[in-house]
Amino acid sequence: MIFNVEFEDFKLFKKQLFFFHPEFNLIAGVNGSGKSSVLKGLAIALAGWAHAYIKGESNLRPILDNEVREIEIDGRFDLAKHTRIVTMGEFPVINRYGTNTSGKVTWTRDRLEDFPITMLAGSIQYKHKSVADSYSEKSYQLNFDTLGRDILQYIERGRKFNLPVIAFYECDRLWMSNGALDLSNTAKKKYSRFEPYLDCFHTGSDDAAISEWLLKLELEELQRLSGISDAPKNPIKSAMEIAVQGALENCTGFRFDFAKSRVMVSFENGKDIAFEHLSDGQKTVLGLFCDIAKRAAILNPHLEENVCFETTGVVLIDELDLHLHPKWQKNIVENLRATFPCIQFICTTHSPFIIQSIRDSEELILLDGDNLSDYGSRGVEEISRNMGVSKPEVSNTYDKMKGDAHAFLETLDELDEQKLSPEEFHEKYKEKLAALIAPYADNPAYQAILERKYATKIGFEL
Repeated sequence: MIFNVEFEDFKLFKKQLFFFHPEFNLIAGVNGSGKSSVLKGLAIALAGWAHAYIKGESNLRPILDNEVREIEIDGRFDLAKHTRIVTMGEFPVINRYGTNTSGKVTWTRDRLEDFPITMLAGSIQYKHKSVADSYSEKSYQLNFDTLGRDILQYIERGRKFNLPVIAFYECDRLWMSNGALDLSNTAKKKYSRFEPYLDCFHTGSDDAAISEWLLKLELEELQRLSGISDAPKNPIKSAMEIAVQGALENCTGFRFDFAKSRVMVSFENGKDIAFEHLSDGQKTVLGLFCDIAKRAAILNPHLEENVCFETTGVVLIDELDLHLHPKWQKNIVENLRATFPCIQFICTTHSPFIIQSIRDSEELILLDGDNLSDYGSRGVEEISRNMGVSKPEVSNTYDKMKGDAHAFLETLDELDEQKLSPEEFHEKYKEKLAALIAPYADNPAYQAILERKYATKIGFEL
């Protein structure tokens, strides 16, 4: 989990500090305001962890030449002398006593002028197990060079260690067909637990990857059911089934069609649709959910069918609304939260529908200077007007709030219709009406207005 990040002379940021919600974050703003730059800076920060878990040429993301801030001096542009990204968060580690724990970590990625290597250093305050949300007063140097080795040795001793998902999905993630499958190689393929960290900043864009995973799982399942193998059900299959159901409305699962060597997606109406025949939006969402689930299952096979629900991590998604119909935009945030409740998501968006679906204003980061008022309780029409969009559909959350308010007021009218005394009405309806407004605790004005209506009409506090 990332608590905050500070950029110094990175891209367009001279010095800028960002704080993040532990569950979901939406970064919004006009083009050129720095939305994607924040995600790229976070990817550079997270690369320190990915490379620590397993050394690879592709996962130690450096600060690139064009990411060093340009400074105008007397009409001339020069590059900043020192670009720095300082991040604070909490990650699982093996401490110096060989114990599985976690800690509050502060780490930096630095690039100096005329020195293209991006350096990495960090310190950690270990978490107290006896006191919630407290850490050691003393900070210890964090050795990223040995971090992955320490975890591997811990796992090799037969102990369980939950590895966090780290992934960055950029805006070129449309899933397209890319070549035929090799049945023999797919059946034999084995995954290292640390493999998801090798390509976490170069997330795939071809449906052959989905097909390969599913084919391997189907072959293993056939062997298990036929008695050829006594291995338990592969947790990746369970994880992907959960992900598919969470990704697409009315989707019940998917299977591999051996006759035509392709993935078929199943729906509640009994229809099966080939993956390549889904819309771009459906393929994008399905590919995203399945990729996160696959990474979680490879990293943490010991979590088995609970892997989607218990795996932690940080997932960055650029343009969450990419290729999505407004109907899906309204639901994708809640679907991601429900399917992967322990993963921290940090996303960018242009969509007022997605902004309106957040639960709390602390989950929204605006880069274009707009006021950080509670967008989550405002109608999508109002948000859209501020973003230059006219005549949008009403969002699900906003529509439900209005519906519950109408139901509340109509119930109050029954006082006169049923000829009940205020005391009788209070005993009969207080729990029902309290339950109607309970989901909106993050909108005290909404609750206060309805509670005031109740008190004025009945004479009792709700």
